[in-house]
Amino acid sequence: MTNLINKKLSLNILSHDFNELASELESKLELLTKHILFDQNKNTLKVNLKLISSKEMMKLNEEFREKRIDTNVLSFPADGEIQKISGELGDIAISIPYVQSESKNLNRDLDDHMMHLLAHGILHLLGFDHKEDQDANIMEAQEIKYLEFFKIANPYIL
Repeated sequence: MTNLINKKLSLNILSHDFNELASELESKLELLTKHILFDQNKNTLKVNLKLISSKEMMKLNEEFREKRIDTNVLSFPADGEIQKISGELGDIAISIPYVQSESKNLNRDLDDHMMHLLAHGILHLLGFDHKEDQDANIMEAQEIKYLEFFKIANPYIL
């Protein structure tokens, strides 16, 4: 008999314009999400990931951060009441054109970069931030730990 816990999806991927995610990457993103949520004692919650265009990211960034520029990832945590009702930790948006360009410029594997940005986004949903150096060090250490689990090199070493 299959374990029903393993069948429960922790990551809901939404994409209207970008259907090029390989099923292997989708599976790795799902496993990463489960791993982080389990490690952070939030394994009853799920995350929504939307893959978007640069234009859509610029709109979100302007609306929520008052910056009219494209960026790689934005996170939108659900408040406590919504979490209880919906079972969702929050939403993450990733700009696919930005990430494709960024991974080339950084000479990183696109799938590994996507894994890093998802981990980064989930940690933001969990309340981590990188505004102060001390907080950035804590958040980066968490990201590195989760990526190492998937044999992905430290993204902060240039």
